[in-house]
Amino acid sequence: MKKKIQITYFLIIMILPNITQANIEISEYETSNGIKVLYSKSENIPMIDIKITFDAGSNRDGNLKGLSMLTHNLLDEGTTKLSAEEIASSFESTGAVFNTSVNKDKSSISLRSLADKKYLGPSLKTFLNILSDSTFPQKELSLQKDRTVSTIIEDESDPSDVSMNLFFKEIYKNYAYGYPSTGEKSTIKNISRKDIVNFYKNNLNQKTAKIAIVSSLSKKDVEALSEKISKSLERKDILINKNTIQLKKDNKEKFIFKKFNSEQAHIYIGGLAIKRGAKNHLPLYVGNYIFGGSGFSARLMQELRVKRGYTYGVYSYIYPMKNIGPFVIGIETKSEQAQISVELIHNMLQEFIENGPTNEEIKHAKEAIINGFPLRVDSNSDILNYLSMINYYNLPMDYLAKFTENISKITKKDIISAFKEEIDYKNLTTLVVGNEKAKK
Repeated sequence: MKKKIQITYFLIIMILPNITQANIEISEYETSNGIKVLYSKSENIPMIDIKITFDAGSNRDGNLKGLSMLTHNLLDEGTTKLSAEEIASSFESTGAVFNTSVNKDKSSISLRSLADKKYLGPSLKTFLNILSDSTFPQKELSLQKDRTVSTIIEDESDPSDVSMNLFFKEIYKNYAYGYPSTGEKSTIKNISRKDIVNFYKNNLNQKTAKIAIVSSLSKKDVEALSEKISKSLERKDILINKNTIQLKKDNKEKFIFKKFNSEQAHIYIGGLAIKRGAKNHLPLYVGNYIFGGSGFSARLMQELRVKRGYTYGVYSYIYPMKNIGPFVIGIETKSEQAQISVELIHNMLQEFIENGPTNEEIKHAKEAIINGFPLRVDSNSDILNYLSMINYYNLPMDYLAKFTENISKITKKDIISAFKEEIDYKNLTTLVVGNEKAKK
C-alpha cells in the first residue's frame, strides 16, 4: 500500500435527557494503484458492504445524454466469462446483492454479501469480473434503450417530471446538471455499443474511483480485498475527462409559464446555491430545515397548508454538489391558486433572508437534527453512504465526528449571513406548469 492512515473518531450525540456515544472507527488508505479507500469495521453483523464511487455521473454524458445510466444498467448483463443468467445466479446463490446508481454528479457500483469466505468468495469473484470485463451485449443494449425511451415518454406525460426537468434546464442552461440522468429520446437512440464500451473504459477505472467498505472483516483482509478491486479497475489507454466549467449564478429574475393540461399547477422556485463542502452548507441546512425542510413544522407548510389550505405539500431543499448545487422550493396547488402561492412564497423567502428565523425555531431545529442523527448512522448501509460521500467529495475525515458539534454552534447570525451570501431572492427562477388558470 502507498499510504496507511488510521483515524478514530467518536461521535458524541446529545439525546435529551441522556447522552449517547456512537463509536465509528474510520481507516483511510490507498491501494497500490492510487485508489483512496475508507473503511469502517462493523462488529455486529457478519456482512460486508462495498461501494465504489466514480466520477462518472450523467455530467460525463457529453452530447449522448443517458450514456452513463445505460452503461451502468448493462454492467451485469454479461462478461466474457459469464452470461447475464450466470451472474444473477451467482449472486442469488450466495445471498449477495449487486446494485448500480447514477446521479448528476457521480455513479456507484455496490455489493452486499455475507462476510464468510464460503459466500463472499463466489460473489466477490463475480463482482470483480463485472468490474473488469463487462461486454455489454448488443441485444441487451437494444432492449435497455427501448425501456429507457419508454420511461422518458411516460415521464413526458407526468406534470411533476415535466416541471422538474424544465426547471433544472432553466437554472443550469446548457450545463450537464440541467439534463435528467435518464437522458433524452433522441440521444438514447443514437448511443451505440462502442459508446458504452468507451464510457466504461474511460470513466469506470482506477483514475476516477473511490472505495468505501463497511465490514466485520479485519483491516488486513479488507486491504487485501481492496487491492483486488483496484486491480480489476485498471484500464489501458484511458482518456482523462475533466470538467472545467465553473458555473455562475444568474443575475436576473425569471418567471416562466408552461401550459400543461393539468388541474394542479406544479411550481418550482429557486436557483444555484452552493458546492459540497462550502463553509455555508450547515447554516443553510439548518435554515432550510426551518424554512421548508422539516415537514409540518416548517414555515412553508405551516403557512400554505395548515393556515391557508393551498396545498397538501410544499417543501424546500439545499442540494450541494461538486459544482454549484441548487436551492429549490416546490409546491403543487390548484391552478387558480398558483400565482397567489408564488407571491406568498417569494414574500416569505424575502422576509426569511432579511430577518432570519426566531431563536425558538433555531433551538427546535438544532435539537431535532442532533437528536435524529443516530438514526442516520445506525446501519452498515447508512455508514457506507456517508463514507462514500466523504471520500468522493474530499470532505474532512472528521465530518461525521464533528457533525453534531458543528450543528450546535450555528447561530441566527450564521443563518442570515449564509442565506444572504448564497441565495439572491431578487434573481431566482420561478416556473409554473399548469393550465391557463395558473397563468393569471
